[in-house]
Amino acid sequence: MRFNRVLLVSPPVVSRYGGLRIPAGVGYIAQALFDGGVDYEYVDMRIGYSFRYLRKRILDFRPDMIGFSLSSLGYKEAYRIISGVRKLLPSAAIVAGGHHVTVLKDRVLEECPEIDVGVVADGERTVIDLCRGDIPVRSVQGLLYRENGNVVFSGDRPVLMNLDELAFPRYHKFKLTNYSSQIPIHSSRGCMYACTFCPNRMIARIYRVRSIGNFVDEIEYWYSRGIRQFAIDDDNFTFQRARVVEFCDEIERREMKDLFLRCSNGVRADRVDRELLQRMYDAGVKEIGFGVDGGNDRVLKLLKKGETLETIENAVRNACEIGMDVRLFFMIGTPRETLEDVEDSLRLAQKYPVTKLNLNNPIPYPGTEMYDYIEEHKLFLIPPDVYLNSVAENRSVPVFETPEIAAAERVKILKKCQQIEKDTIKKSVSRQLGRNVLIRFLMRNLFVVGLFERLFFNNLFFRNLFEKIRYKILIKARPCNRHLRSRAAEL
Repeated sequence: MRFNRVLLVSPPVVSRYGGLRIPAGVGYIAQALFDGGVDYEYVDMRIGYSFRYLRKRILDFRPDMIGFSLSSLGYKEAYRIISGVRKLLPSAAIVAGGHHVTVLKDRVLEECPEIDVGVVADGERTVIDLCRGDIPVRSVQGLLYRENGNVVFSGDRPVLMNLDELAFPRYHKFKLTNYSSQIPIHSSRGCMYACTFCPNRMIARIYRVRSIGNFVDEIEYWYSRGIRQFAIDDDNFTFQRARVVEFCDEIERREMKDLFLRCSNGVRADRVDRELLQRMYDAGVKEIGFGVDGGNDRVLKLLKKGETLETIENAVRNACEIGMDVRLFFMIGTPRETLEDVEDSLRLAQKYPVTKLNLNNPIPYPGTEMYDYIEEHKLFLIPPDVYLNSVAENRSVPVFETPEIAAAERVKILKKCQQIEKDTIKKSVSRQLGRNVLIRFLMRNLFVVGLFERLFFNNLFFRNLFEKIRYKILIKARPCNRHLRSRAAEL
């Protein structure tokens, strides 16, 4: 069967990060459909569109396929929406993809019988094969489908090693004004590391890259349309040092001035050095995140990070001294951590003049080693089907306890983490807006205390305003930050 009209849908989200950034993953699927001559439309329920609005779009567009991008966070609400869509338009095929399907596979179709087909791993070519209908469904690799009442997997599709073969998203039928003016971009896919808490390596274990020329073509495409801010969302952007240097050289060769590039998704501390960080900063990388996750070598080893505390501190110190906005990610209270380990993490989190901290409540994702450990030892306080649909990383609601740290103590720790996060933002605002006493007072006392994060991740006007202010500070007014450098150098 051939599909000519596809409606793509992103269900609502539970995560603290909201939905104000345009979704690059869905964008890649949309671009594949566009280039393949398949008519498509898109509804993004992450930004507040209701089921009533989705219903209207379905009845107006009359798609013969409706595709959902599923995350494990909030999956029950997605199932509920899919069930409603099935009743609304029984003739349309319902296809689901995304991380949730890739990790759990047949379980998703068993839990949600309204889903006809599941797409596993990279979906661009799989979806096009499905739409063209030239071959039977059972012959399309990378699909879960139903046969005689059973869920069947057609087998893994060979991993596409040359990512240049995939067209980058142009978002032809997306309403760009609904999103932050910052464009998310990816130069690579895959993660080969073994962190116990991270589901990414189950989604794409093999590391693959785009050529630097192809990657910078994407930046230049948006640059010519007035975009200056980009988020490099690779899992391992700095994995190949020479490739990062080539990227910086190419940005400068094409004379793209005043770029604000963020590696806020996090890079590994053992894959950068001072010289590389300086080169990145000069080419436009003004913000960088580090997945620290633990505050001492014992915890780092338990988490299978493959890094040492000394390496992490060197990278953070160097990035701060260079003048980057630095963001640190921690997992607080993972299995086998002690109270002393948590205190080590909190001390490290506050040691350097970083811009932002994420002291995350650990959320065990199905399929990860951390999830399996907690399940095996019967440590869950909240069943997975409940916490995955109700508890975000920034809430002081522990979903498990351990012999080392009981539930009540975890609540206290998570509340303390929230206060440290707020204090860090206050200090960052004071550094960046220190010359204006009134603005500094307002930002410190009216916005950042509890309200800032909700506004940044859920209010488009405030987010664009804040990003515009920060862009001017980082690009126009701060060739260096003496206070930041001197403070980092002291440590």
